[in-house]
Amino acid sequence: MAGLTEWEGLTPPEHLFTWVDVDEHLTALASAGQWPEWLRAADGWWDGLELVVSSGTDAEEAKRWLDKAFGAGSTEWRDSILMLRLDDPRTAEFTGMPVILSPEPENADQPRRIPLLREKHITPQLAHPLERPADDRFPDDVELVAFHSFKGGVGRTVHAVAMADAIARRGGSVLLIDADLEAPGITWMHKAQGGQLDFCYEDLLALLQGSEDGSWSAAVDIATAYLPNQQVGRFVSGGRVTVLPTSRRPQLGPPRIEPADLLAPGRPAYFLTEALAALAARAGADTVVVDLRAGASELSAPILLDPRVQRVFVTTLSHQSLAGTETLLKQLGRRAPALQGTDPASSVIITQFRQDVHEAQAHEARAQLRTAVLSSLKQPEGTADAGSDETGEVDSDVLSQPLLSRFREELLALPSTWDAVLRVLEHCNVPDVLEPIVPTPVTPTVPNADGPQAVDYTVLRQRLADTAQPLIYAERAGMSSASGFLVTDPLRRLLGDHRTEPPLALVVGAKGAGKTFMYAKACAARTWSEFAEQSDIKGVRLSLPVVPVLESDNLDYDDLTTQDLREAFATVHSETAATAGTSQEIKDRLRKGFATLGPQDELSWRKLWLECLAIAAGVPASVRDDAETALTDLGKRARAVFVIDGLEDLLQTLDSEVKHTALRVLLIDVLAWLRSLRGRPLGLVVFVRRDLVKRAVRQNSEQLLARYEPYALRWDKEEALRLALWVTAHADALPESMPESEIAELPYDALVEALIPVWGWKMGTEKSKEARSHLWVPAALGDFRDQVQARDVVVFLAEAARQSIPQAQWEDRVLVPSAMRKALLACSRIKISAIQDESQEIGNLLSRLQQVREPVTVPFWLEEVGLEVQEADFLVDSGVFARGNDGRYWVAEIYRHGLGYGSERRAKVLWRK
Repeated sequence: MAGLTEWEGLTPPEHLFTWVDVDEHLTALASAGQWPEWLRAADGWWDGLELVVSSGTDAEEAKRWLDKAFGAGSTEWRDSILMLRLDDPRTAEFTGMPVILSPEPENADQPRRIPLLREKHITPQLAHPLERPADDRFPDDVELVAFHSFKGGVGRTVHAVAMADAIARRGGSVLLIDADLEAPGITWMHKAQGGQLDFCYEDLLALLQGSEDGSWSAAVDIATAYLPNQQVGRFVSGGRVTVLPTSRRPQLGPPRIEPADLLAPGRPAYFLTEALAALAARAGADTVVVDLRAGASELSAPILLDPRVQRVFVTTLSHQSLAGTETLLKQLGRRAPALQGTDPASSVIITQFRQDVHEAQAHEARAQLRTAVLSSLKQPEGTADAGSDETGEVDSDVLSQPLLSRFREELLALPSTWDAVLRVLEHCNVPDVLEPIVPTPVTPTVPNADGPQAVDYTVLRQRLADTAQPLIYAERAGMSSASGFLVTDPLRRLLGDHRTEPPLALVVGAKGAGKTFMYAKACAARTWSEFAEQSDIKGVRLSLPVVPVLESDNLDYDDLTTQDLREAFATVHSETAATAGTSQEIKDRLRKGFATLGPQDELSWRKLWLECLAIAAGVPASVRDDAETALTDLGKRARAVFVIDGLEDLLQTLDSEVKHTALRVLLIDVLAWLRSLRGRPLGLVVFVRRDLVKRAVRQNSEQLLARYEPYALRWDKEEALRLALWVTAHADALPESMPESEIAELPYDALVEALIPVWGWKMGTEKSKEARSHLWVPAALGDFRDQVQARDVVVFLAEAARQSIPQAQWEDRVLVPSAMRKALLACSRIKISAIQDESQEIGNLLSRLQQVREPVTVPFWLEEVGLEVQEADFLVDSGVFARGNDGRYWVAEIYRHGLGYGSERRAKVLWRK
């Protein structure tokens, strides 16, 4: 409260008509912490305002504060009575209400605070959150999920129903409560299905209110006698949904008893939520899903204001709905913040979203609501898990990301019955939207008929560390290394699309996406058909030799080299005894072209590139000058697939127009010329970085990329998870072995399930409130384009496995949470170091960012780090930066730690401490 004598931040209300306005303003000031130390409580009535003040408070001091708080001239002395002016346009005379100053009693207890949106007693305590519940968990570890919306008609009820159904399908038991006491929805569905209405939410409230001993025991006993009759649906998993409808009354009307009526003196502040949890436990349910009344209603407040409740807010993109949801989230953050790692984080679902219309609007709304969700999260004073302080940004990102539920016309007019509604929801993929926030049901452990199988996790961790480490730079393990590889969708399409015809394609990917690794595997296979066989792609009949033209400087060899492949082809298919040229010879030719050809010499560049193909194929030097004729003749007697990699080594930073022309001609003109050969005898696959393509092909680059998009090495979140599972299985580090060949075919849900033995269900114990591991890992390793590089996944696994080895206390997973968090920090440093070695332009910018002397906190202004807008835009295109709505820049977590930058959110938390 210090400093309030300066009256900072006090904004007088525009109008004061009644004591209600006075009460509202005093409440707002108290909530903002803008009361003076001497003011202990305030109570407004229709006939006056009572201020409880500390002993020795001067009446004139109180008058001065009221004039500042309510506006100059708000008070006057009338007949020795202090009066507070009220607005009355009927007269110019002073009219108002008396202000009574009452001394605070000695040893006065603070008034009891209860979880309502409006508290009865106005005290300075309103500036602080409500007191936390005595226990961090509900009885029997029951989970409570409450669905709320600021506006009605946004899809709150259907998403609550979908949540209950999803939990049951996973084997959980759900008590689904229709707590919308004024406009019930689930009740009508249950009734239309022919469900029983033996016991309802209103019955429970009445029994709880009337309990003589202030406990919920009697109400729970009566309710559990009837709830078995109100189950709906049949689930193969063994899960079930039990419905608690709103009312048995045939007529509509307001409730006789409201949840706020239960908060009587002598009862716990969280009496209602704990009673619901106790009821669920007695009914055999592990999760309660509650559909609340819309709006800022006290009918919903006692449940929403319990921080142990998983609060799910549903909104559309309409301004009113968004603004109301944001305001309520921030209000809950002040009154009942969720303690990160202990309480479940709030979630937001944006419904009725159409990508073709609302994409930009949805992006802005997600950012706005994500900030509001973060404001409702409170960082713990201390963290038990090492490294969580440094990686808390990732946890917050995962926990706070709003979900998008697409618009479907079927949802506008739902059928009446429960089963019919669920069929519509499943058809509209609503359960898939909820997947990131569905609670973990407690499923019984089925005993192993052969007895418990002991798992030595230390051995598994060592295996994973030993296997993953050399895979970080797999292309350096030797081109013919026998180590397997994950068959990804792009590779499957590249081979499958060219079963009978040689490929003419670009394989585009970012640095670390695996281009050189795929190139090396194609070369190691020696022929296109063998490459397909090793990739388990059937029906490829092209037994064409693979002929490397250029290779990456990072490619290492063992008993097979690219020159061996060139020589083998030349020996068999050359008309003379000519030998194939070397990679160095080809590079020298191209470098000479950079020095002698101009940016307009496109025909000359096409001729030079074709000459390089001829050199690799062993075409005699005497006919290389007419490369087109030489290759045409070669195609009449031989067939081959040329492969090119390492262009970034040759071209460096594309620092001249000549290099732009050279690369553009290769990517467009050379492929077009080969495509024109009758019978297409010669194929060509070019492995190239995406940013080089976009910079070389300035016009229609997106059209070019779209043409070869099926073969692009884009590691999205699902493929990153698939790679993590494959590496673990390849290392024989799974508690139960899994054939590597099955991993490529696993659907997403099965993939997530298979990864639980690797890193657990959550970044903590299964029932903790931490982020889910399969969401945390891609968020930690991904950039702002939602891309996760293969190398980063392997680095992460190697580091996390190494740091997990000594942590024997974790016996349910290979990788332990603290090791995973520390691994992110190591991954970030390794990633930046690798980029600085491999990509000069990005590397130089990252080096400059590392060398900024002053401490940098994300987000930042460009002036703080010394970058120009053009340079920042380049980093935005690369996924390193993201530009906020306020013009400041964010850095992806996979880069931020390696740069040594702090986080604004973390800084704020430290400041609060």
